[in-house]
Amino acid sequence: MIASADDTTPGDAGSDALRDAARLLSDHGPAGWRTATLSVDLVARGHGGEGVRYRTTDGTGVYVPEMDHGAIASPMIELFGRLAEGTTFRQVAVHLTVDADGEFDAVARFGLRGSSVGNSYTVVFRKDLPPETLDPEPVVLDPTYAGDPDRAIALLLDQARGDLPPGAAEDQIAAAEAKLGYRLPPDLRAMYALADGGGTIDGWNRYPLTELIGMYEITSAPAESSWPGVWNRVILDADPADTIRRASGHPGWIPIADDSGGNFLVVDLAPARHGRPGQVINVGVDWSTRPGYVAESVTAVLAGRPRPVVSRSDLRLERRGGDIDLEPLRQLPDLQELRLYSDTVNTAELARLRRLRSLSMTAKADLAPLRELPVEHLHVNPESDLTPLAGHPTLRSLGLTQGTTPSDLTPLRTVANLHGLSLADADVADLAVLTDLPSLVYLELSFDQWRQLRPLLDPTGLHAATLSGNPTHRQAIEWRSLLDADPTETAHRTRSARGRL
Repeated sequence: MIASADDTTPGDAGSDALRDAARLLSDHGPAGWRTATLSVDLVARGHGGEGVRYRTTDGTGVYVPEMDHGAIASPMIELFGRLAEGTTFRQVAVHLTVDADGEFDAVARFGLRGSSVGNSYTVVFRKDLPPETLDPEPVVLDPTYAGDPDRAIALLLDQARGDLPPGAAEDQIAAAEAKLGYRLPPDLRAMYALADGGGTIDGWNRYPLTELIGMYEITSAPAESSWPGVWNRVILDADPADTIRRASGHPGWIPIADDSGGNFLVVDLAPARHGRPGQVINVGVDWSTRPGYVAESVTAVLAGRPRPVVSRSDLRLERRGGDIDLEPLRQLPDLQELRLYSDTVNTAELARLRRLRSLSMTAKADLAPLRELPVEHLHVNPESDLTPLAGHPTLRSLGLTQGTTPSDLTPLRTVANLHGLSLADADVADLAVLTDLPSLVYLELSFDQWRQLRPLLDPTGLHAATLSGNPTHRQAIEWRSLLDADPTETAHRTRSARGRL
């Protein structure tokens, strides 16, 4: 347990508050109880977490109505107030144990919150996120616009049947373009000169220029995200291939309409190699990991020639079974994301998947076929030999499942772009290898793994760290203290008390 100097001072408010909490549990102990535990997350107006648990000598749980979640609401609010008095902290995690003989041990940590995904805890050292892709800047093969201004105006007039607002003046359009940093395609420019928004385009609500500028803040930047949610994110390629940049947002994406549900119809002024400036695409909440191609221009959309935007089943695939036959994958050359939940798997067929970006396999497998594939994320059995991954040019994140054989991470030393690792479920032969990974900025380990690694690791190189593997509150508090910059930070954020009531 980590304790600050203040915690050991007689009469310290934090220690006294924790002692009183232990006394509360002891005073309400049921007949035959042996141990009691309080494990909670406290804020000024309430609490969460497991709450209070009583157990007998043989480990049997005992329910005590007077100490259920609702009944302890008032004492928990009081406990938070006493612990946080004189600080600016708004949340504290508490873990306390007391036995029937009156021996108690308590620790509290300010600012420690569990993740909303599973029983895990994440600390963010730097908010910088890795780039969504490492794709080079594309050279567009056809940089000309496909739209036709005159035809776009004629189509808009025909579809609106006179129900259009006045057009935007030239100086208004120019001012909007100055804010965007891009000149609008000729057909879109002509449409705004005719009518500044109003009506629909392909069933989507069309923006006036003022709303376009406002929504541009959303489409011009990567989708809002944070650690740990992005460590293994992969943006898939569009269909047709290489027409749209692999991104969730870009300054060259100009929104012109939306579906009122977080999705946008966008004019793309920064296409990929086989795209054209002015093409229309779908982006937003339903397209955050794969933007969708709609048509070559706004004119084409108005003409009713958009490409059907559907979720292609042959881009993502999941299979379950004892022994999965991968030969049918020969019919899916465009597959980009594959998940295989099986006991055995023959990976030879994977070599044909030249667009595969993300792969998860629960069975021990030969990873050699992955050498020449553009895989960016892998989740594999730790009994798989990682040697074929040495020097892999595109691999960026790796997770290991549970296994009975310690995994040798040595081949990862030469994976230059590997920025994220999740190892909490695996047995790792030598954690010291992690200190040699040049691009590692995110690490997810179990409590025991973090304790082994901490003396070897300088956490200042990490952007975020996660404690996983079903840790207890006490383990989470100790883990967070392990990552503190110095003892002063630990003393500032931690309160503890132990002894006999």
